[in-house]
Amino acid sequence: MMAQAGATAGADPVLAKAHHGSVSKEQRAQVEEELKSGVLRCVVATSSLELGIDMGAVDLVIQVEAPPSAASGLQRVGRAGHQVGEISRAALFPKHRGDVLHTAIVTERMLAGKIEAIQVPRNPLDILAQQTVAASALGAISVEEWFETVRRSAPFQSLPRSAYEATLDLLAGRFPSDEFAELRPRLVWDRDAGTLTGRPGAQRIAVTSGGTIPDRGLFGVFVAGESTGARVGELDEEMVYESRVGDVFTLGTTSWRIAEITHDRVNVIPAYGQPGKVPFWHGDGIGRPFELGEALGAFSREVSSAVPEKAQQRLIDAGLDEQARANLMAHLTEQREATGTLPTDRTLTVERGRDEVGDWRVILHSPYGMKVHAPWALAINARVRERLGVEGRRSRATTASSCGSRMPRPSRLEPSCSCSTRKSSSMWSPRRWAVPPCSPHGSASAPHAPCSCRA
Repeated sequence: MMAQAGATAGADPVLAKAHHGSVSKEQRAQVEEELKSGVLRCVVATSSLELGIDMGAVDLVIQVEAPPSAASGLQRVGRAGHQVGEISRAALFPKHRGDVLHTAIVTERMLAGKIEAIQVPRNPLDILAQQTVAASALGAISVEEWFETVRRSAPFQSLPRSAYEATLDLLAGRFPSDEFAELRPRLVWDRDAGTLTGRPGAQRIAVTSGGTIPDRGLFGVFVAGESTGARVGELDEEMVYESRVGDVFTLGTTSWRIAEITHDRVNVIPAYGQPGKVPFWHGDGIGRPFELGEALGAFSREVSSAVPEKAQQRLIDAGLDEQARANLMAHLTEQREATGTLPTDRTLTVERGRDEVGDWRVILHSPYGMKVHAPWALAINARVRERLGVEGRRSRATTASSCGSRMPRPSRLEPSCSCSTRKSSSMWSPRRWAVPPCSPHGSASAPHAPCSCRA
């Protein structure tokens, strides 16, 4: 009797693979090809799949957490049924109760086609400088003809002659002060002949240094007074910009106090046992668009002020199932009970309370997103420093989530609100409301004292 060879089932097929920016280009291409060919059933991706990639036949997009905008949501959902006549299908899963609110309004705007407006930059002088160096790198160009050529581009239609000539002055080495003396001129401006000619190396500069992605330098962190083993790590330049001498931050497992900030380094001394800020390094988060924030605030106001029957119908129309409706209504109700008001498109809530170490914090709750909150935080910080001589610091986590701004406050200060109300689509008018002191002030029974600013 002849023996029969055995057989094995083999390894289980791979169900899903990751696709994101940190994956190598070759591996991303392999994942895309396997998905298009049907070998791979699922791809877990970040916003890397928002790009114009031919993904082939995709049946369903599962979005975990609300999309950052309606335009982004449509781009992601559009990966499914990406063929003529097909319907794109998606399922959205909020991560927490607050995210249910965001998901509901983003879905409504996606279905209504209300994508965010695109703002064309006006007179970007950095682009003008790059293009001027590139145009003059191969030979002399006329100053007048180049000005007319530039103004034919939409972003430069309103370019004033003064800004144009100031940019040429900078490129030709006519700097406004000695602070720019280290910069090398990139072209020769012959004012008699009215021509621009690139200097040696202009071609290489035009090829290797073009683009608009900012170069966020890192500041080295060094122990002050040490000559060997003094380097502690690195900090993002914006983190350094928002820091001051005397601030304490945590790097590694140790707290450090800033002793000095120079043009390229931060000198520190140990601050053992002291609570400190957690450093941040910029990723690709863009924050909530203003239009979406305004719609989110209006949605909160409508739902919270409506009678229960109308509120429920409003949520049903938004596509929320029973569990999502219950979670969202509970979220709004508990927030109103905790602070007395809800942050909407017409009301900003200012809350104060003590943190884990007993220091006061003032929190401004607003739906308008990081592009509004970040300038507010810087302005508030400057005003507090100007009036009181103390430093306020923006909470990176709060600002990044587009929910508001937070800053420390000396315990001797009484709370007040300073807000802005939107009068039209393009104008913001500052207004100030005198708010009576919030009581009780940090008592054991009510450690948080909310105020509100209404338009």
